[in-house]
Order: sequence, then structure tokens, then C-alpha cells
Amino acid sequence: MLDRLTQALTARLGVAPPGPGERLVLRPRFEQPWSQVTLFLVVALGLGLIFFLYRRERSIPAWGRWTLTALRCLLFLVALVAVNELVLAIDRTGLPHLAILVDDSASQALTDQYSDPEVAAAVERLTGASGTALGELERIEIGKRWLAKDSGALLRRLQKNHRLKLYAVGSTTRLIAEVDKPEQVDAALESVARMQAASTESRLGDGVRQVLSELRGIPPTALVMLTDGQTTDGEPLPKAAEAARRADVPLYLVGLGDPQPPRNVEVADMEVDDVAFVDDVIPFTVRLASQGYAGEELTIRLSEKTTPNGQPRVLTTRTIKAPPDGRSIRIPELDHRPREVGEITYIIESVPKDREQSAADNRVERKVTVKKEKLKILLVDGQPRYEYRYLKTFLERDETIELSALLLSSDPEYADQDNTAVPVFPTNRDDLFAYDVVVLGDIPGGFLTATQMKHLADFVTVKGGGLVVIAGQTFTPLAFKGTALEDLLPVELADARDPTRGATAGDIAAFRPRLTLEGRTSPIFRFGSDEASSLTIWDGLQELFWYMEAPRKKPAAVVLAEHPTAVGSDGPLALMTYHFAGSGKVYYQAVDDTWRWRFRVGDKYFGRYWIQLLRFMARNKLLGNRQAELLADRARYQRGDMVQLRARFVNPAVTPPGDRVRVELTRQGLPARVIDVPKVVGSENLFQTGLNTLAEGTYTARLLPPPVLDPPVMPVNFTIEPPASERAKPSMNRDDLTLAARASEGRFFTAAGLETLADTLPPPAKVPLDTDPPIPIWNSWPILSLFLLILLAEWLLRRKLEMV
Repeated sequence: MLDRLTQALTARLGVAPPGPGERLVLRPRFEQPWSQVTLFLVVALGLGLIFFLYRRERSIPAWGRWTLTALRCLLFLVALVAVNELVLAIDRTGLPHLAILVDDSASQALTDQYSDPEVAAAVERLTGASGTALGELERIEIGKRWLAKDSGALLRRLQKNHRLKLYAVGSTTRLIAEVDKPEQVDAALESVARMQAASTESRLGDGVRQVLSELRGIPPTALVMLTDGQTTDGEPLPKAAEAARRADVPLYLVGLGDPQPPRNVEVADMEVDDVAFVDDVIPFTVRLASQGYAGEELTIRLSEKTTPNGQPRVLTTRTIKAPPDGRSIRIPELDHRPREVGEITYIIESVPKDREQSAADNRVERKVTVKKEKLKILLVDGQPRYEYRYLKTFLERDETIELSALLLSSDPEYADQDNTAVPVFPTNRDDLFAYDVVVLGDIPGGFLTATQMKHLADFVTVKGGGLVVIAGQTFTPLAFKGTALEDLLPVELADARDPTRGATAGDIAAFRPRLTLEGRTSPIFRFGSDEASSLTIWDGLQELFWYMEAPRKKPAAVVLAEHPTAVGSDGPLALMTYHFAGSGKVYYQAVDDTWRWRFRVGDKYFGRYWIQLLRFMARNKLLGNRQAELLADRARYQRGDMVQLRARFVNPAVTPPGDRVRVELTRQGLPARVIDVPKVVGSENLFQTGLNTLAEGTYTARLLPPPVLDPPVMPVNFTIEPPASERAKPSMNRDDLTLAARASEGRFFTAAGLETLADTLPPPAKVPLDTDPPIPIWNSWPILSLFLLILLAEWLLRRKLEMV
């Protein structure tokens, strides 16, 4: 009512109407004021004299005496107003600011299983989510729904008495919306709805400081912040709250999340070959991390799904102890032997636990193509020693092997009598490249020409074929010293020797090779259903009696089995080891009597060892008609990690000329970029690069032509995640929020108290904006008319009382 009267009066006086959120305050004042003492004395003496003089008028009635006294006093006061030049000052005031800050750091994408039923019920009321949906609601989504509830009723209510500023606070603090008028609420809600919890840091204290600095001329009524309270960088929130108190700006802090440490299990980074042979061991490894379950038992399941809509079938189950909070472990002992061909989806999952934060990250899936194809094996040896004879016989009977056997000591007619025998070692490069694996036994160094050795080296490094070298008591590997084959081996031959040469039978001690950690987890030595049973079988195999001593391994050699007592110059003596050479692998076996493992069991373990070894060495066979492949070394990285991209051309004929290939890297929402991937030094068909400056997000890498390949190279996907620090403390930091609210003389709220937040805000103080030019009152017609009207009234009264 008062505002309407003020607006009506100012409109009559020709004053410009107030803007949105403004008010007009009318304030009378004197332009030529006397001092307060003078004014008091004049008023006191003048009014006193008037009372004194009219009191002496005894000839008129009392009512007339008092009326004349009042009129004369009023006339005296109007005169004083005119003498002091009364004016009407018009002050314009505006609404104070109210800042709302929303934390958009990556931790706001977490979900919570609320331990407090009252908080859970409040979140349900505020968001409309319940049951499973409530547990899948991100923290930032709770804040967004609270602000947007009932078409933004909260913002509309606050806007009536405030000018609202909405900020996003994370790595930086950004103004996302301003609301000065009711019609701006919808646009502000749209800006809030677009917010994503993607910032890599939580600089909460810095955000408070920045807002205070921006509004320092006109301090806001309060700062309302929606956050979990975890500051990962910059000034701590409680310290910034002290600055807010000095600025007389209280913090009203809304805690998002649960203060109890979240309980969660995450299964990620499944490592498995994307193609495999039927009846071959497929080793699976995954990374598992947990929070809140340290030391408790977790059930891990490996399942398969053979059709897109089929039900998973559990293959194996393991029980493990959950790692300490903040740490992750790799689970390497999940294996399976597929019995059917086709594309199979394998699932590794952790059975959900009570009060687990989310089951969405409990499982990972990978598709594996299982094939049934014959391996082309070339077996070469000098003499029909036991290792050769038993291996040849076994491979001849295996229907998955297409064997070609070359025995150097055989008669020329032998090749005509044996279906698997070949007369000579391939002299043509293409003929050699037709094989998947070459097994070299005990052969003299002069047997292979320089050209054949070069072809064999290209077979490994360029084609990606597998080479198995079995040491012998006569030639191999010592006969390879100084040849191209020496460079292929995973051991150094400079100090290699036969430790049994010259020894008597009684001096030779039996031994059982000792599997290394890599050997225990390798599919080559998987004799049982799991690692433990395989190790038991290994320990029960017949002991061996001979080995070739090569004291030094090459830097990239992977040792699978070592001598239990003999030591080389760089550790235990390697007996079974391999390394990558260009695109292929070379496996060196320093013993020649694995045939002893046939004792009483036939080919059961001897055959399994050799078939698994050959399949391991022939992985490129599984690539089928793929001519190239593009790989990343992992599926998930943290920001700053090195992403290794590797392009390999399986078919050397399609390797592009030049020293680099091009890869297109795309991320949703950003334009594609093209990167150059240089060729690996010493390789003809391998290209590799490292990237460590990628921002967070999911990326797709595609190999660009040339060459144009059919079928095209499958793209590779990987994800860059925020640094671990942003998620290292996922629970709501109630202590910091409470301390900051108390330090700023504000308040802390959980979801259970949000409905009362607006009622507890400090009353808004009007903000002076401007003062219009004063409007003179003392010389206006109303004042002059009043003065004359009083004179007229006094004269008429005097006349009635017969005083004139």
C-alpha cells in the first residue's frame, strides 16, 4: 500500500518510475538548514511567545483562544519550513545480491547409498526418485532438481527480495546465470540443467573468495553453496569462510552426499585376447578396487553369453579378499577353455554387496571370437632324438595341426614315405611365410644359408610368425653365434655353454624347472582348471636331466621357468623364456627332455604343453584376414597418464611407405584431430606413439588411409578419467562444511533441512543505488496556498470573535 502511494506521488511530481527490483524512498530535508541549536531555540521561543500572548486574551472563549493559538503556531512552522527551504529528496534503492554456488567437480558425479534414513527420505521428496533410482542419482543431479523443483519455485521466491547470481565452482568459478526478473528464472534453470560434473578439481575456498571479490562493493545477503565439501586444491573452505565473516556475508552450505565413506566395488580393465582357438586356455585378468570392504570376502564370477539376448552362464567362481581402501589389485587367475566356435561375450563381475554404492561398475564385458583353425607348423631337427620323435608323433595326431617335419639326418627317400616330411627348408620367402610357427631343434649352424636366415628373421619380425628354439646337446643354440638368428633369441650366447659336457652320468643331478610368477599365470603351463591345480600337476611331473646354460637374458625377455638352483649373471638361470621381436615372438627352451613328462600319462601334459605353446606363438593366425590392427595398451587412463597407441600391419605387403601413419582421434563434443604415429626403429610394419596431454573423456582412434584396407581396421576406444585425487575422498566432508558455516556465522544443511533454508536466510538489506535531484517544497504552490489558507482562517476566526 505504501509503495503504491509513493509511486503515485512521485508520478505526480514527474519522477522517473523505479526499475526492476528498485524502490523509491522519499526523504524530506532542508536545503538551508539552521543549526539544530538555533532551530530548537527559535521553535521554543516562537511557540512559547505565541502561547504566552494568546493566554492573556481573557475576553474570548477558551475554544477560540486555543484555536487561534494552533493556527498561529502552524503559520509559524510553515514560515520556518520556507525559511529553511524544505525539499523532497528521492533515494533509489535496489535489491541485494544472493549468490548460489553449485559444485561441478567430478566427485559430484558420484552416487550415494544414504546411511541416514531421514536424509534418504528427504532426497526422495526433493527429487521424486526412490528405490534403485535413488541410489543411482548423482549428487549434482540432486542439487539441480532441488533448484528446479516446482518450476523453480525456490528461485522465484528468492528473486522477490534478491538479485540472484548462479555460479559453477570446480577447477574455476564461472557465472552461469543471473536472475533480476521473474521471467529470467526459466533461462537460469536451463543453464543449471546443462551443468555436468566434469571439473577435475574442487577449488571451493577459491570460489568463495572470487565471488566475494566480484561483489565486494555491494556485499550479498549470503552465499548458498551446494557441495560435498571436499576441497582438492586451493584455499580450504573453512579459511575462506573467515573472510566471508569479515565481509559480513554468511555461508549457507548444503551438503551433497553421504558423510559415511561409500562402500563400493569396481571391476575394470579386463585384459583378454579378442580371438582364441577352440579348446585353448583363454586367460582373463581384471583390475578390482574396493572402498569400505577392506578384508571382506568378495565373490568374483566369470560368465559367458553366446547370444546377444541370452542369459549368462557362470563358468567359474572365485572368492578373494577385498583390497585396502584406495588400492586396487589385479585378478589373474580367471581362465576358460572354449568348446565351441563363434563370438562369445565374457563377463567378469563382483557379486553386489550390502549397501554398495553402485552395482553399475561391478562388471565388465568383452567379446572374444573363438575359431577352430589348423596351425601350420614347420618342425626341423638334426637327429631323431626323443624330443623330436615324441613331438612329431603328437603333432601328427592332433587334428588342429598341419605339420611339416624336416629331419636333416634322414635319407632323401624319407620324404616320399612320410606324409608330413619335407625334403628341404623353404628357400622361398613366401613359402616360409605360409607357416604360422617354426620349431628349430638341434641343427648345425651351416644348415641354413644367409638368405634363409634372413627370411626366418623376416618371418618373425615382419610377418609376425612364431619361432620356437629347442636347445640341443650337439649344436643349438651355440651354432647360432654370430648369425642373424642370435639376434632373435631372448638370451645372450656369448657365455652360453653345456654344463654337462665332460661330466659322468653320476655327476648329473635331476631337477624340476621352477615356474616364475609369469609362468604360473601363462596359458602355456595351464595343465589344470586353475593356477593352483596347474601348479600341483607341474610339481608332479617327471624331473629333467639336461639344460643349456645361457647366463644372461636380453632386457625384454620374459622368463617363464628357471632352474631351481643354477644362477646366471643376472639372476636365476632361465630355462624357458620368450620375447617379442618386431611383430612376432621367439621362444627359447633350454631343455630337450620335456618328453619325460609322458611318464605313465602319455601325451596328457606333454601334449598340452606343446599345443598351448604353439597356439601362444601363433596368435597372429587368429587375426584371420585382418591386414592391420590398432591397439591401445589400456582401456582406461587417468589424466596425465601416457596412452600408448600401436598400429601393426599383419600383412607386410600393405604396410604404407614412409616412416609414419596417421590416426584420427575423436572425442564427443570436440572436433577430430589427426596425429602422426612414427614407425618403431628397426621394425618394418610397427608404428607406435605416446599421448599424455589428453583431457577427460572417451576417445575413439581410427587408422586413416593410406592404405585403404578391406576389411577396414577396427577403431580402438579408451577413456581418460579425472585424477585420482578428485575421487580419493568420495564421502561428504561434513566436518569442513560445519566448520565453515560456523566460522562465517551461517548454517549447514543436509537434504533433511533444505526445505527450511529459504526461511533462515538473513533479511535482505536495501542497497542504495542513486539519489534523484531534490524537488523544492518550500516555494511550491501547495506550501504558499497552505500559508495563505492559514492566514485566511485566522482572520475569519478573529472576525467571528469580534477581534478585528
